[in-house]
Amino acid sequence: MGWTIRAAVRDDADAIADVHIASWRAGYGHVIPESVLFADDFEPRRRAIWTEWRFGPAQRIIVSVDETDRVVGFATYGPERERARGNTGRGELYAFYFHPDTWGSGAAADLMSRVYERLGAEGFGEAVLWVLDDNPRARAFYERHGWSPTGIDADYDVHCELSVPEVEYRTILT
Repeated sequence: MGWTIRAAVRDDADAIADVHIASWRAGYGHVIPESVLFADDFEPRRRAIWTEWRFGPAQRIIVSVDETDRVVGFATYGPERERARGNTGRGELYAFYFHPDTWGSGAAADLMSRVYERLGAEGFGEAVLWVLDDNPRARAFYERHGWSPTGIDADYDVHCELSVPEVEYRTILT
């Protein structure tokens, strides 16, 4: 199966939200309670993220689409968010999700390569990402692709008063 990687456009918002929702439900069920993942407001909140996003080249959202032009995965990236450390000059992979029916297909590896290219082209020599601590599948994927845990952790606010631990990973891009 072949995938095409391209910049996301506003018309992709619903499909990106579909991937985001399906991925959370399949990948985080052991960490986030079903009462949150299947709450009445879960889908609308996730969809709002993408319908309110300002799509365009400066937004750094890329998608992986299959041969039918269905969005199967997406990545967002850019300068590292400060997270109380100030401007580090590093890049950051903000979000990286694939629809569960494509897990293990190789599509994610292709998109990760493109993220590396894009961050490097923007002049970043290294990048960070944050991943749920109890997400062995994603952590193994990132480690296979050159990311390493830094030893820094934080709590991620999932919903209302629910937070889960996440860990920072780092990679060298050059």
